[in-house]
Amino acid sequence: MLEVIKNRRCIRTYLNKRVEEEKIIEVIKAGMQAPSSKNASPWEFIIVDDSELLEKLSTTHHRSVHVKNAPICIVVLANKDKFIKAGKWIQDLGACTENLLLESVNQGLGACWVGVFPKKKLVNKVRETLNIPENLIPYALIPIGYSEEKNIFIDKFDEDKIHRNKFNI
Repeated sequence: MLEVIKNRRCIRTYLNKRVEEEKIIEVIKAGMQAPSSKNASPWEFIIVDDSELLEKLSTTHHRSVHVKNAPICIVVLANKDKFIKAGKWIQDLGACTENLLLESVNQGLGACWVGVFPKKKLVNKVRETLNIPENLIPYALIPIGYSEEKNIFIDKFDEDKIHRNKFNI
């Protein structure tokens, strides 16, 4: 698993190759294994594989252009009906989204986290595009596919960012 973590990168180019249903399900299963406050599991997902909808989602904002070239996009949603502690769902969905990205790498796929929440304009655009009910909040778009780009290790370790017991000034 450490290799998957070390090699995860945002991949924004995708081959015109179908992603197997089994792999998609494994990615979503990994998302559902994320920790959540009070075990609320406030996530839901939309699997988008329709080229017209992918094209529309790619116009959500300037950092979502590559969505149209992905064979699928998983839309990560927060279900308001599952909120138990105020604001905790944001952390829950972050953990869920990271699990989706890690399992994508594990499955030999490329993926990228395209943030939607908390920008109201982006949330509304995704909601409108996919006819999402009000009790669900669009959190992120995760385009996924096979890519010629490689998930390669880039050492981000920085000892200066580690502090013991108190902040070092």
